[in-house]
Amino acid sequence: MEKVIYFDEGSATDILQIEYGGELISVDEEKGTIHFGGKAEASAEVGAGTNFFTAIKAAFSAKASVDTAIANDSLVTKTISNTILADFYKLSSKLKEEKKLHIFKGFRIRPIKNSFAFIKMYTPYMKIIKEESPLLAEMRDFDIHNFDEILENAKGYYELLAYKDNIKIILRFNINTFKNAYRLMDLPRMKLHYYAVEVGEVEEEELSMEREMDTEVQSKRVSARAIIEGKEQTSNDLKVYDVILAGVEAKGN
Repeated sequence: MEKVIYFDEGSATDILQIEYGGELISVDEEKGTIHFGGKAEASAEVGAGTNFFTAIKAAFSAKASVDTAIANDSLVTKTISNTILADFYKLSSKLKEEKKLHIFKGFRIRPIKNSFAFIKMYTPYMKIIKEESPLLAEMRDFDIHNFDEILENAKGYYELLAYKDNIKIILRFNINTFKNAYRLMDLPRMKLHYYAVEVGEVEEEELSMEREMDTEVQSKRVSARAIIEGKEQTSNDLKVYDVILAGVEAKGN
């Protein structure tokens, strides 16, 4: 992968923990790298007295979970983040073969009109749009000027429609895990590869704000458990995937 646009580090860490039993396999203090797998107890004996490994131990529990309280600009956090990304990317082919992960190529994405993702993408620009604009007319019942702040506290994942030929799916993004200053707004203009996990199904119409807040509609949605147990999806249902990694692949991949 040439450029990372989005990486859900927390979800990737969970996957690595599940695959490797939540243990570290090695710590290379000279290179400043760590790797998952093996026995955590054995790894802890290697260079346990050094400052680097002390920092690593502070950043990982016995199950190798990341301590998110560490400052984002710290060396340890960057080291851990780079390792998690590299290990997940290496593991992705195996996960795809085992049908635990899906890799989508050549899909274009866009927000569903009047969905929370649609509003999230455009609220930063609302204040410069004239009140008589058709866009604002459709949203006159909402407090759009405070919407961005409200959404920050109300919703963490945002659904976008992904399409290719006659195939349509829903890709969900964690708003807090974009890399290199990218945002939801940038995604429709980019050609990316999406590494994602299937989590459920939904009808496209259900993602409008009105339907999202309709409890009767929510109660009818097919659960992730139903998907796993093989419950058939209706003709209008689209599969929903949580995106773990998105980026620009090297040509030829």
